Amino acid sequence: MDYLSEKIRVIVQQLSLLRQSEPEPLEGVTYLPAGYKASNTPPEGNWMPWSREDTIRGKDAHYWFHVSFAAPPAQEGRQLFFQLETGCNSVWDAVGPQSLLYLNGEMVQGLDVNHQEVLLTPGQAYDAYLYLYTGPNELAAQCRMELTWLDSAVNGLYYDLKVPLDAAGCLDKESEDYWRILRALERAVQLVDLRSPRSEAFYKSVDAARTCLREEFFQKECGRQAPVVNCVGHTHIDIAWLWTLAQTREKAQRSFSTVLRLMEQYPEYKFMSSQPQLYQYVKEDAPELYQQILQRVREGRWEVEGAMWLEADCNLPSGESLVRQILHGKRFMQEEFGVDSHILWLPDVFGYSAALPQILLKSGVDQFFTTKISWNEYNKLPYDAFLWQGIDGSEVFTSFGTARDMPKPGEWDIHTTYTGTTEPTMVQGTWDRFQQKEFSDQTVITYGFGDGGGGPTRHNLETQRRTAWGLPGLPRTRINTAEDYMAQLEADLRARAAEAGRIPRWVGELYLEYHRGTYTSIAKNKRNNRKSEMLLHKAESLAVLADALCGRTYPREELRGLWQTVLLNQFHDIIPGSSIHEVYEDSDRQYAQVLDQGQRLSGQALEALAGQVSGQGLLVYNPLGFARSGMVSCGGVQYWAEDVPAMGWRVIPLKQAEASKVKAAPGSLENEFYRLELDNTGAISSLVDKRADRELCLPGCRLNELQVFEDFPRAWDAWEISAYYKDKMWVADQVASLEVVEESTRKGIRMVKPYGDSAITQTIYLYDRSPRIDFETEVDWHQRHQLLKAAFPLDVHASQAAYEIQFGHVLRPTHRNTSWDEARFEVCAHKWADLSEDGYGAALLNDCKYGYSAEGSVLKLSLLKSATHPDPEADQGRHTFTYSLLPHSGGFRDGGVVQEAYGLNQPLQAVPAAGGGTLPETFSLASCAQPGVILETVKLAEDGEDLIFRFYEAYDRRVRADITLGVPFDSVTVCDLLERPVETPELQVSGQTVTLPVRNFEIVTLRVRRS
Repeated sequence: MDYLSEKIRVIVQQLSLLRQSEPEPLEGVTYLPAGYKASNTPPEGNWMPWSREDTIRGKDAHYWFHVSFAAPPAQEGRQLFFQLETGCNSVWDAVGPQSLLYLNGEMVQGLDVNHQEVLLTPGQAYDAYLYLYTGPNELAAQCRMELTWLDSAVNGLYYDLKVPLDAAGCLDKESEDYWRILRALERAVQLVDLRSPRSEAFYKSVDAARTCLREEFFQKECGRQAPVVNCVGHTHIDIAWLWTLAQTREKAQRSFSTVLRLMEQYPEYKFMSSQPQLYQYVKEDAPELYQQILQRVREGRWEVEGAMWLEADCNLPSGESLVRQILHGKRFMQEEFGVDSHILWLPDVFGYSAALPQILLKSGVDQFFTTKISWNEYNKLPYDAFLWQGIDGSEVFTSFGTARDMPKPGEWDIHTTYTGTTEPTMVQGTWDRFQQKEFSDQTVITYGFGDGGGGPTRHNLETQRRTAWGLPGLPRTRINTAEDYMAQLEADLRARAAEAGRIPRWVGELYLEYHRGTYTSIAKNKRNNRKSEMLLHKAESLAVLADALCGRTYPREELRGLWQTVLLNQFHDIIPGSSIHEVYEDSDRQYAQVLDQGQRLSGQALEALAGQVSGQGLLVYNPLGFARSGMVSCGGVQYWAEDVPAMGWRVIPLKQAEASKVKAAPGSLENEFYRLELDNTGAISSLVDKRADRELCLPGCRLNELQVFEDFPRAWDAWEISAYYKDKMWVADQVASLEVVEESTRKGIRMVKPYGDSAITQTIYLYDRSPRIDFETEVDWHQRHQLLKAAFPLDVHASQAAYEIQFGHVLRPTHRNTSWDEARFEVCAHKWADLSEDGYGAALLNDCKYGYSAEGSVLKLSLLKSATHPDPEADQGRHTFTYSLLPHSGGFRDGGVVQEAYGLNQPLQAVPAAGGGTLPETFSLASCAQPGVILETVKLAEDGEDLIFRFYEAYDRRVRADITLGVPFDSVTVCDLLERPVETPELQVSGQTVTLPVRNFEIVTLRVRRS
């Protein structure tokens, strides 16, 4: 460090010591241990004396503290603060002690390691209650409540000197800007008289130094730089993670109250927060606080954005779930705040589906912001401001946050943060990291501590006031909203693109090269999600049928509540499996309620229909949007139901079940489609497709080999699978027992395979009339740090595999030619993945799994992961799931893979029908003549009695879709995903059939006015 900067630094240090008075302890403090508070009223109980030397202990523990005091009289040029010291300043803010202060009966502010002071009014009497949470870990904390004075003039000079000095540290010491700053600072420090601190002479010197800096430096030497780093105040709050939902409700109150108090002290301060779920919590738990937020929203200082109900994972939820995330999120923001949200705000989500751009645009969301993609393990995305094109061709403007400190020499400058600061090193680092300087001079820092850290601090705001001048050599900062920043950046990008004739564009998924284990961790949670999504589809369609045909009232509010529970559990640290054990205890209870209520609603509607049909026998209901045949069970008896109409039913006669024609022996199965042989390990040593006369098993390999891999990732245990996991593998190759299972429509081989402390029970089924090969599996798992996969080395030549995503599919390479290909060694898919050559292939279906890998001709499905952090009991215990192999001629389209995968996940359902009613024996609520157009959702409109039908094109083709409706109607309108009409001149209606053009992967929503 040079002589001049060292000289200035020492003066800054001295001023720092003089900014604040010695704390004055508050006496007469009492305390009371407590649980989660039920209201803002302190509880009654045996309040005990509290000493400053006492400590509190406990995991997830709560305490109330009380003290009454009279604030001292006002002092000129000073501000009086209540101060809390817990002795835990070195503890990470998200899991450290956090408190909420009540003064004279009103909630005032949150306190944490970043926010330790609350501004008071001198001379006023206070009755103070402090509600303190120790954090989710075993922690010893103090509770020292004090009063302290802040000297405004000295504090101002401290920042006037410190921030430019820090800025100079970001510059080349040989640059003119560096010396311009230091010369100005030296002139100011020469005026500071430290001989008698807090004397009249001292304060005159402080004023003189500040005047010198303002007139000679800030006003004359600053502001020459064009680049702007926009500062958006923010606090990222995980709905659950290392804490439960109950604690999140408290974190929201603490953080939001802190924001409001700082707004009173800093008129320029603006703040942005997403996630209606958080606002709903505050509205329920702290209505007075909620009203204050509403007022700041009306003033334009509190920005409500984000589009979704919460910051959801974007890999695992279904397409319809993503639609509901936006539908529920935007509806809440509009109804509560009068805001039409149009930015998808997902700073911390683990990858972004290529279906998202279309979903966003059709929901009135035209911009997208994230930061997490910078966590890539191998490759740096080439753009930070660009158009993102999805699988259907839709494009949405996208901004990647580039906030980061200036990198150290040799450091890879890829990672950025969504919990930034306003420090000069981050202002400069953020601009340096921005890759689209050709197109714009605007970038952004989202600044503020998250996860209970309370958001922006006084230090952030004081620092920004100085960087706002545009210090020599650095970009200037500007307090801004996300909306205005995104609008300016997009305008710049499009204007420059019009001049240059080129624009940054990324086509396809935004795959995060990290956190690949989130496709598999906490398997029960992913199963519950899939089952709940499918059940709610069925419940809604049955409710529509019962409403239209039986006069039963559509249970709108109950279904809406069930959907919101599912949406809540799709938060990006819940459904990925990256939360603590207690979070999944809550989630289990919530999903159990969804499944119970959903089945009740479905059952009631189905019973109502069965009671009014004319035919006698079994009413077989098909919840899917295409006709199909399949197995149903009723009363423990299996039946084969042929050609059940789309989203409708067929009544089939009750008759004696026939024996299955499948040939089964302890080591082999055969039906009209396949001849299958097992070896002594229970894997498939031969699988001949009799239709194509070809062997599917790659020579020298076995199909359905259950492989176990050592799983100790480099970091982020539950989140991650590191590429070296493949280096150490074992096979579950022991068979303890094996038996033939005979049923009326299928036969199978059931085997029990011990592995370590675990047991895998699996039944391989062949059907009389279905080409699907099912692997019904129950695992009692007691391994840790071991990854279980089912491997299918197929004798199929393919350089790419197809994977289902929301509302379509993507193609990914099966080779590792480039670093981008190599990074995709584990990928996310929904109900199927397919490996096909020209004329033949095979698909691997599942009913609740998401992690796949394909390398060469080997297709694998990840079954269990069993990490130990943050949940030491992750994936321990019983799991049930089914996956299926579907060999086929042609590609996956010709092979009916999409339809078979839906069928595996949404079985036919049967109930007895007595007959004698007026409803027909067969009925279809809606169907489409084109097999690649998948009718998926039928529901009542959010705002009326119209019917909503949603379908999508699944094959990447342009078609004219013929949709036939089973109920009379007066009009049909194409609408967006928010159920608002859109112009569609090519829609034609003939009788009960609606015809319209549908583009590749297009999602189409019809709004039908019933007669």
